[in-house]
Amino acid sequence: MDLATTLGSLAGQLFKLGAPQLGGIIGTAIGGPAGTAIGGVAGKVLETLAGKLGTEPTPEAVKAAIEEKPEAPAIVMQVEQVVPAMLPIWQAETQRITDAQTAEIEKGFGAWQFWRGLWQALIIGGWAVILLAGVFGGGHVVPMLPMQDIVSAWGSVTLTWLAVFNGGHTLKEIAPSIGFGRKRP
Repeated sequence: MDLATTLGSLAGQLFKLGAPQLGGIIGTAIGGPAGTAIGGVAGKVLETLAGKLGTEPTPEAVKAAIEEKPEAPAIVMQVEQVVPAMLPIWQAETQRITDAQTAEIEKGFGAWQFWRGLWQALIIGGWAVILLAGVFGGGHVVPMLPMQDIVSAWGSVTLTWLAVFNGGHTLKEIAPSIGFGRKRP
């Protein structure tokens, strides 16, 4: 079954259970791109329903849980009651994600993206060489250090890169608010 059919069936189930707001939100995702259905407000509804039903946040899993679980109608009605309060939050989260993706696309490809890709390739390539040397014994190339030391050293390089990349973005975001760097517009 395709995504539109599954979403349509799920929306129908929600309407039958007396949840027109949830059914309407899921129903609006039909016919749109899959990313909109899952990343938009309908995706937030799916996540909420899945969390309450104890299942994966996919249309198929939520649909199956509603069909199979005897407590599903009560759970759906509980979520239906919080829709008016949650809808502005879901819309704000969706808009924030959309705005961030739009800003990234408008920036275009920059030097920072080149270096990030190069470092990622270097880290992955290093692990590939270590794996091949560990599995095949290095072939004609004999490592100068024991494999345990090589893995430990390259693990340190990897963790340092992760800390700088991930921590660097966090620092870049908070630095202007504590008086360093450029102020954001």
